[in-house]
Amino acid sequence: MSVPTPSLSPSETNYIITSLYGVFPQANGSARVNVGGTEVVAGVRLEVVDSSEEEGGWRGKVEVDVTPQAFPTISTQNLSSISTHLSAILSSHFIPSLPPLPILPNRKYFQPNLHLTLLSSSGSIPSTLVLASRAAFADLKIPKTKIISWTGDADGEGQGDLSGIKAAIAGGAKGKGKGKGKYVARGGEDWDLDLEDGNGVEYMKGREGLPVLVTLNLVPNSPNIFIDATPQEESACPTRLQLFFSSTSPGPTKLKLCGMRLEGPEGLDQGRIKGLLVEGEKVAGELIKEVNSTLPR
Repeated sequence: MSVPTPSLSPSETNYIITSLYGVFPQANGSARVNVGGTEVVAGVRLEVVDSSEEEGGWRGKVEVDVTPQAFPTISTQNLSSISTHLSAILSSHFIPSLPPLPILPNRKYFQPNLHLTLLSSSGSIPSTLVLASRAAFADLKIPKTKIISWTGDADGEGQGDLSGIKAAIAGGAKGKGKGKGKYVARGGEDWDLDLEDGNGVEYMKGREGLPVLVTLNLVPNSPNIFIDATPQEESACPTRLQLFFSSTSPGPTKLKLCGMRLEGPEGLDQGRIKGLLVEGEKVAGELIKEVNSTLPR
């Protein structure tokens, strides 16, 4: 076909059916995704880091592990090279779309560490990795936190924070004391888990807008393109345009191009780019709509 139709391929539809959330209880968010025989498991663990928003030390990290089962004939050294290459793609085009997860703004943040394992390969590996990353972050349960402030009385004596058990202790001590002036904030803010609602976690805000990857495979010496290539088709058509789209609203009505990569031995005429972007956006819009309909609630 000359252009990709704005509808999901059979493998992408298969993703919607076979995606599983919460497959690793020890992770803060996880998912297992199978797209046309390419299977990926992904997990996200949160760590507390000290950083300001400008420093960017809160930004996520990503690691891709390619198993020998995915490429049985490839050496260990080459598997490592593939892992590095795939990790770099996600670091450049998926991780920057993640919002900061502040605990104490400009001081402490939750830093997400994303780990993906490629279990089997049947084409469209980068697209599947992005879908798996998106699914793991859709399942991410972020601990709710609250800021607690250390206080002192008018004489400057520290009394600890006014929260939870410490508040009860401080209140009791105050009642038994000599009736000094009321407490005033002295700075030194800290944080604690907020368990008031009994759950203590929440899903990440903006998860509906996380990127998807649409790969347009270019037929050599032809204006034709297609999506969802098998390994054999990828070998026959080694040049492909990878388009990363994120959504700027809960629905797919407003999409943003957040990355573009051209892989393969052939170049791309500048006059074709606009038309390819339009077709890629159509596919991305429908894909975002479908995968968002399966998000855990």
